[in-house]
Amino acid sequence: PRSTLFPYTTLFRSDESRAGFLIADVSGHGVPAALIASMIKIGVQSVVSCAAEPAEVLTRLNHILSGQLRGMLVSAAYLWVDTEAHRALYSAAGHPALLRWRGGEMAHIESNGLLLGVLADCIYPVQELALQAGDRFLLCTDGITESENAAGVSFGDHKLEQIIRDSAARP
Repeated sequence: PRSTLFPYTTLFRSDESRAGFLIADVSGHGVPAALIASMIKIGVQSVVSCAAEPAEVLTRLNHILSGQLRGMLVSAAYLWVDTEAHRALYSAAGHPALLRWRGGEMAHIESNGLLLGVLADCIYPVQELALQAGDRFLLCTDGITESENAAGVSFGDHKLEQIIRDSAARP
């Protein structure tokens, strides 16, 4: 049987022009996975000072979780958006790609390091993105695309992208 994932999301709001978005997934189920999700929540409070630096956010969370996971896996992705400077910064730790919808086209943005907690010292690459009016981003877990219907057919990347395309005209 597949593990149940415990997603964790949070927002770092700097001001009206800048904000950071973190999503993390803990593998496993029950109390152990919930405890790890709680550790992430507490760890996030200690990384607020570096919210504008995605690699540093993930590096610090990695240090907090290293040696604490007891065989469980944690993926994470972090997006910093600065609308005043017209740029975004993105980094991830073993997480599915960031999706960007721009002008009728879907782009998969990859910038991955190792899962959190695997190695104490890990480098998390950062992808810098120029923002344009109308850009939309989606951070999600593989829990969406790997979900199955009653017939055992997974939702899949294609279906997710189709929903995004079909919703393009919505605010």
